[in-house]
Amino acid sequence: MKLSKFSATLLAAVLLAGCGQAEQQAAEAGACPEADESGVIRIADGLTGKITNKGYGRAAVAGDYADVHTTLWLYDEDSPGGRGTEIWSSGGVEPFQFMLDAGQVIKGWDLGVTCMRVGETRELKIAPQLGYGARGKPPVPPNATLLFEIELIKLTESN
Repeated sequence: MKLSKFSATLLAAVLLAGCGQAEQQAAEAGACPEADESGVIRIADGLTGKITNKGYGRAAVAGDYADVHTTLWLYDEDSPGGRGTEIWSSGGVEPFQFMLDAGQVIKGWDLGVTCMRVGETRELKIAPQLGYGARGKPPVPPNATLLFEIELIKLTESN
């Protein structure tokens, strides 16, 4: 009986220590921003997001490979939902894969896809300085504010 009480106490201590380490690591890495009362997530200056479908599992972090479906519109405050001219859509056929925080995509994506969960759909409103900037990238004009709808299909840890 003493051995099983000792084993249970030891197991509880190990589990509690593991929880404390996880909380500390999350704090050191910086917590994912939470939505305000209107459902908007303020991610960075010039970058906001809105979760339109919740996902599951762990949050995406720098170094992960993210497979996404996406649609891009030019942001137009006078259009319904801010969706101006549609520029591009993956059409839900082949996901686009990139490594988070590796400079493979615009900065607004690196920042905005971080913290997403598989199955989550998020709208990102990206100011020009976190998008294609003053140069633009045809067909995106210079200094355009972008509106992306991004669905995280798959998340893979880098090796």
